[in-house]
Amino acid sequence: MRQYGGEDHGKTLMFTFPGGTRRAHRSVCSFISPERVPPFEGEDAWFEVEEVSGKPWSFWRAVRQVAPPDA
Repeated sequence: MRQYGGEDHGKTLMFTFPGGTRRAHRSVCSFISPERVPPFEGEDAWFEVEEVSGKPWSFWRAVRQVAPPDA
């Protein structure tokens, strides 16, 4: 998700991927904060992600960039 307008025009607010968390089936996608994703070239990239247990809640982070799946 990007911000279009305002002072930080074009700033990445959040990365998403399909599939909700196991506990909250209300969502059709999960979110990753930009500070938990390594830098990459271009507009999009594929990453291996992991769920990190934490308190008060768990979160996702990108571990490393990978090649896109074969179509």
